Amino acid sequence: MTGLRAPLLEDDLVVAMMNEPTPTEREQAIQFLAGAIPKEALANVLMLMQNKQSPWHQAAHFGLGLRVRNALREAGYRWSDQYLDDHWHELVQATLLCTP
Repeated sequence: MTGLRAPLLEDDLVVAMMNEPTPTEREQAIQFLAGAIPKEALANVLMLMQNKQSPWHQAAHFGLGLRVRNALREAGYRWSDQYLDDHWHELVQATLLCTP
């Protein structure tokens, strides 16, 4: 039996997906971030987005991205690290849309 791996079961896939947000949780997180991200940081994101030399979130991944991911975890959002790494910037962009 050496070298053989058990096939990925449907239940394994369900467990792997459990740490992703529902649409309602995602919306709640966006509302949370609207109050948690300083206005200056959001203004900086807008400036980076307008620069367009590279995707803004690459430059902010270890700064704002890390703060956003940690703030969500501290607020009780228990999403997978992979989800947060891949989608934190989308949450920030959605936050920009709901912030005056």
